[in-house]
Amino acid sequence: MDQPSEPLLPVEPEPSSRKNHLAAAVLGVAVLLGIAIAIVVVLRSGGTPAEPSVPAAPESSGSVPDKPKAGKPKSDEPRGGGGEERRAKELYDRAEAYERSDPGEYEKRMAHWRDVVKEFPTSSWARKADERYRAASASLQAFLDREFEGTRKDAQSLAAAGHFVDAVEAIQNYRSTQTRDVLKRRADVEIVTIENACRLSFNEASVRAKELAAKSDYAAALALFESLSKSAIADVAAKCRKAMDQLQAAGAAHARHVESRKGEGVRRAFRQDVAPKILGLVRARQYDDALKEFSAASSSAANAALKDEIAAERASVADASSFWEAFLKSLRAKTGQDAVLLLADGKRLSGKIARIQADRVVVETGDGAAEAPLDKLHPDLLVGWTLGRSLPAEEAVSYVKAALFFFCEGRDDLAKLYLATARELNGRSDEAEKVFREGFLRAAMAPKK
Repeated sequence: MDQPSEPLLPVEPEPSSRKNHLAAAVLGVAVLLGIAIAIVVVLRSGGTPAEPSVPAAPESSGSVPDKPKAGKPKSDEPRGGGGEERRAKELYDRAEAYERSDPGEYEKRMAHWRDVVKEFPTSSWARKADERYRAASASLQAFLDREFEGTRKDAQSLAAAGHFVDAVEAIQNYRSTQTRDVLKRRADVEIVTIENACRLSFNEASVRAKELAAKSDYAAALALFESLSKSAIADVAAKCRKAMDQLQAAGAAHARHVESRKGEGVRRAFRQDVAPKILGLVRARQYDDALKEFSAASSSAANAALKDEIAAERASVADASSFWEAFLKSLRAKTGQDAVLLLADGKRLSGKIARIQADRVVVETGDGAAEAPLDKLHPDLLVGWTLGRSLPAEEAVSYVKAALFFFCEGRDDLAKLYLATARELNGRSDEAEKVFREGFLRAAMAPKK
């Protein structure tokens, strides 16, 4: 194809119509008018003109968080606890209103403040409520101290004077008139304090009494517990009585020990000088003379420490004499009668009892008169003619007398036998047993080295 001889020129667009030009002019005027109105509104409100909005970019696959919008939030409560603070304040205000209305009710005031701390412990009002609670508690304590101070001082004065029961009664009387439980509890605490003070006084008295007893001053130690027991609480009074019984027993034992030591020299002299003489008399069956020696020794001022021991020894010799007199009574009753006398060597003497002398019995036999010394008569004859005749065989005292008679005769075997018989009959043989084993005559019978 043949090329054109001259180049092609661009084709010019067709001129726009008049109608299109008019629409564009109207739209431009409207835009300018809107911008002017916006500027005027912003200037009147004191703000800066808003930036023209930019069309939002298309969303990507990942979500983008929204920016916070400017201006005040719709709610007046701050996030995370605004409602709790408000409710805590309301409860705080109610507690404060109650405190103003009834300040004398300390416990209820404290309960209201405690409710704020309990219900809203993390709020700022809890700290304030705790301070008010502490202040109310301090006021309550001051009030209780004032209410109880007079009674407490009176009770402590009584307790300091040793009147513990009176002190406890004073507080109990105060307690019975109170309506507040807290004052009743306060009184209970004070009662326990006084009771413990009473127990402490007993402990201190025990320590002091121990020191006095170590010095053998039992009377002063006893006086400590006597004084305390007069107004001590029940359990302490019982302990005082027990301690007093123990001190009295210890004091009596100590007194006996002292007397025993004081009389040891006197006892030694009595055993060496008087007891052998008396033993000789009872062995000769001269009981009246022996009893006189005992009476003289007992009345001597030098033997005052041995008075009880001498009296017991004399009573034993009197029992021995009683047995011998009972035998002689039976023997005399046979005067003029035929009888058989058993002698100590086993021989027998038969005949009519003619007469009885101080130390012998005379018997008429077919071959003439024969004599039998009383100290040569057989023990079986003595017992057989006495027990069941002059002395009742069913009574224990008869056997005690027989035992002591044979003890004075030096026949321990028979003395043991008849003491055992007396015990079987439930007789009171303790004193006779003591004389038999430990008395002055026993000491005099001991062989001299």
